[in-house]
Amino acid sequence: MNHWYSVLFSSLRIENWDQEYTVFQPASGKTHFLNAMGLQILVLLDQAPLTLDTICMKLAESFSMQANTHFRQQIAVTLQRYEALGLIARTWKTPL
Repeated sequence: MNHWYSVLFSSLRIENWDQEYTVFQPASGKTHFLNAMGLQILVLLDQAPLTLDTICMKLAESFSMQANTHFRQQIAVTLQRYEALGLIARTWKTPL
């Protein structure tokens, strides 16, 4: 099963601009612009590696949303983008 996790979250420099966030990533020298949900994904993945389904469930709870198929697809795209930026990575874990 695929799990996502944060890469060097503690090194990120995060500034809040009225529920919009700038995230400076020293490893790449790049600054990323995230909304509250985008930042919450990074925070969740810093706490523990999570599956896509678990991420969606936690986000839906935090933002009082319905975790439907479209929502799941949007989060999957976001995770892939974050992985390409080097903010997160994934690991394949086999069930015990």
